[in-house]
Amino acid sequence: MWKGGDDFDRGLAEFVPYVMDELGSALRHSDEPNFRIAPFLYMPEGKLASAISFSLLWPIKNVHRGDECTRDFLFGIGEDKQRSARLTAWFRTPQGYFIQKYKKYVHLLESTRFCRPLLEAPVTNSILPSDGRALHVYTDIPQVDEFLTRKEFVLTNDPKDADIIWTSFQVDEEIKNTIGIKDHQYINQFPFEACLVMKHHLAETIHKAHGLPEWLQPTYNLEAQLSELIGDYHIRKNDGFDNLWILKPWNMARTIDTTVTGELPAIIRLMETGPKICQKYIEHPALFKGRKFDLRYIVLVRSMRPLEIFLSDVFWVRLANNIYTLDKSSFLEYETHFTVMNYIGRLNHMATPEFVMEFEKEHQVKWLDIHQRTCNMIRAVFESAVVVHPEMHSSSSRAIYGVDVMLDSCFQPKLLEVTYCPDCTRACKYDTQAVVGSRKHIKGRDFFNDVFGCLFLGESASCTQL
Repeated sequence: MWKGGDDFDRGLAEFVPYVMDELGSALRHSDEPNFRIAPFLYMPEGKLASAISFSLLWPIKNVHRGDECTRDFLFGIGEDKQRSARLTAWFRTPQGYFIQKYKKYVHLLESTRFCRPLLEAPVTNSILPSDGRALHVYTDIPQVDEFLTRKEFVLTNDPKDADIIWTSFQVDEEIKNTIGIKDHQYINQFPFEACLVMKHHLAETIHKAHGLPEWLQPTYNLEAQLSELIGDYHIRKNDGFDNLWILKPWNMARTIDTTVTGELPAIIRLMETGPKICQKYIEHPALFKGRKFDLRYIVLVRSMRPLEIFLSDVFWVRLANNIYTLDKSSFLEYETHFTVMNYIGRLNHMATPEFVMEFEKEHQVKWLDIHQRTCNMIRAVFESAVVVHPEMHSSSSRAIYGVDVMLDSCFQPKLLEVTYCPDCTRACKYDTQAVVGSRKHIKGRDFFNDVFGCLFLGESASCTQL
């Protein structure tokens, strides 16, 4: 299918695959084609449900009787977009070239030596005015609007009047000028934080800082590193190693346009649906009662220089619904290979203390050992940003980030992604008993009271400094 099929975009990253009829499928590739072909939807009722699909075929050169009809499989894609490497989806290409590209790339990363940032004294303090007036907060996030109830903070509907702007939209210079945001106002995002929250930049930042850390699966930006990926793929195939990969869009959440596959043509063709990273799939994750899971941690950042970060004592487990299997037929089963059920599938919330207790019992491990390794990894991730992107520093920024972690079968943490303005619905909805840090009972309705207390009042209730 991946060699003979095509796809078209229905919008909102929804791509529909299709295979043409005998005539369309018989058209072979040429770098100098004499025909072009394109999908065409006819909607007689003006609605997608009534659509009839066609493939339009037309000549772009004079064609004579007996000439073969050809098309360019990669129309509009030149070498600046890795044309030769992408033709591997249809044709045999020299493995040696790609393997050498991969080995050179790995050698470069293995020679990287991490320069840990110097430990400096904290520079942040409470920003509560000395006259005792409350801090004005503008927010468009429902949980903050509902649960930020401390007397030190008062909500306002006008961002120009706010001391703190806590928002889900990106605040760039254009937005600042349009709204009238001033330099003295605090914003819940750091400059250049894309180096953490966009997947391709996250991998690049970590590679530049740490090379090839064990806690990051092999990761390739398909828009620039397809040749290196192909080399890696061939080496694994030749050596008989696992060769399952997961493709993730650069900047989408909720597993939109995310695919698990072990087929190289599929990996290459899926580039057509938008920019992606390709990451080695964790084929053998730690399981809970036979099911996959990952962990959502909340990191509070007061400062990037010096680095002042805190880990919330509130974290939660996200469970797949189906028993885990590597059977090929399961790769399209969302509830087998993915864990985010807030928007798709059936959400089965499990209290963190109950999960930790049963996980320790099932696997005969100590959660505190796993937690310490996870803390070290999270600290290393943010240190990467400090070293590689010092321009992230801003004295008027405070933020929280979601860090998603999976454990492999040896209970070693693996970084999945870092999320800006994470969905904290579960943290606000459920009371919990902290299994790390303070070990105290934490009420869900106090989550954002504690977050704002840490970031803006210099407190550390229900969180631990890393």
